Amino acid sequence: MSAYLAPLLQLQRFIVPGLVVLLIWAIWRTVFRRDQAVGLVLYLGLIIIVDGYLNTGIYLPGLEKGSIRYSELCALFLLVNQPPATPPRPPRKTIYWLLWIYFALLLLSALRSDPIQAGIFDVRRLVVPQIVAFLVARRGLGSLGEYRRFFLWLMTLVIVVGLSVFWDAIFDRVILKSDMLDNPIYWHNRSLRRFGRFFLNLNYLGAFIVLVFPTTFVWTLNERQTWPRLYAWTALLALVFCLVETQSRAPLLAFGITILILGFGPSGGVSRKRRLAFLALFVLVFAVFMPGFYERAAKRFDTMDIETSAAEGRSRETTWLYTGRMIADHPLFGIGFGESQFMKSMNAYGFQEEYGVESLDAPHNSYLQAAVYAGIPALVALLLANAVLLGRAVVSLRGTEDESTHAVFGLAVGITGFLACIYTDLQLFTLNVAPIYLVFFGLLLSLLTRAPKIENDTA
Repeated sequence: MSAYLAPLLQLQRFIVPGLVVLLIWAIWRTVFRRDQAVGLVLYLGLIIIVDGYLNTGIYLPGLEKGSIRYSELCALFLLVNQPPATPPRPPRKTIYWLLWIYFALLLLSALRSDPIQAGIFDVRRLVVPQIVAFLVARRGLGSLGEYRRFFLWLMTLVIVVGLSVFWDAIFDRVILKSDMLDNPIYWHNRSLRRFGRFFLNLNYLGAFIVLVFPTTFVWTLNERQTWPRLYAWTALLALVFCLVETQSRAPLLAFGITILILGFGPSGGVSRKRRLAFLALFVLVFAVFMPGFYERAAKRFDTMDIETSAAEGRSRETTWLYTGRMIADHPLFGIGFGESQFMKSMNAYGFQEEYGVESLDAPHNSYLQAAVYAGIPALVALLLANAVLLGRAVVSLRGTEDESTHAVFGLAVGITGFLACIYTDLQLFTLNVAPIYLVFFGLLLSLLTRAPKIENDTA
């Protein structure tokens, strides 16, 4: 395939200059034009590419560790220019309380880490960006026109991510250099022809795809103009191409769940026949452009029994077993925050003595990770916040239809898929995925709990 696509290599010289121009334009729109839609996508791009992939920030003098992330600088402008507060409608206050309880318990868990400094640093690195992301998104955008532009520019970010995977998988080329490429989490999987690219970890890229695909799909389904719709089709193809290249099982299964919901779930007025026809057409187009994708993705499930076997020692099954014991012994407040704290506790419980190997550095289940770090109340608060939000979305979609329904449907399905995806991994405790989920969470909450109609702005 690479031989047929070789002429595209000539375009590589334009990609980085194009990204620089796009970045400058987005900064100008965010800072000087106060464009919240573009600014929010810029914020997500900074989280993925600059904070995560390039692992850089505004370093503070005199500190060995610690910095101000560029995404947090962008968040400052977004917070200053965010839409005015609206009268709260149920269940906004309930969800706020649940989320703040969850975050407060995570912050307190740092004080039980040994040493405390390590726990505080880990919370600063992983939890504070999530709080910032929720604060940035909780008031949503000012009009339906802004939501439309947000999803349009989100597709631009998706295409940039897709280009990075495409160039890596097809041409064996790196678009942006980064020291993080020396991380084994990237090069080991790449040697197996599995690609995570800007996310480094292919499971994180898979979770991002599951979260973003439904909103892109719904936007495409309802777009009437030709060029924006073709642009959206490109983004959809890029997302599924990236998903196949990850060969990540949990995201593939979660993606199947989202497809079923997109086809058969309550959508607030979009006919099921139209949705299924659009999905069928999309699958046909993707099969033409990437034949054999199903077989390649399915191969990853052949070794599942071996990799999860308790006889392997260092596996998810044994890790979950020991994690359950720690949660049972520390049900209210957990063991403390951080991967180093988790591994110390695993050794204290005798994991290494029993299996002769070091344990995994995390439970590889975001729900167990929340409970073992901060206790069962933290996990319950998180689950209830999501349950109340998604329950309110279902009620909204089955009720009277308004112009925000399509955005509600896409965001709700994406969050549902993401919650399924994190059952077998730690995306909820990552720098480059968890904040994106909180942005989508905040946008959905805003749409569901603000005035019945958002002023339509087509500018």
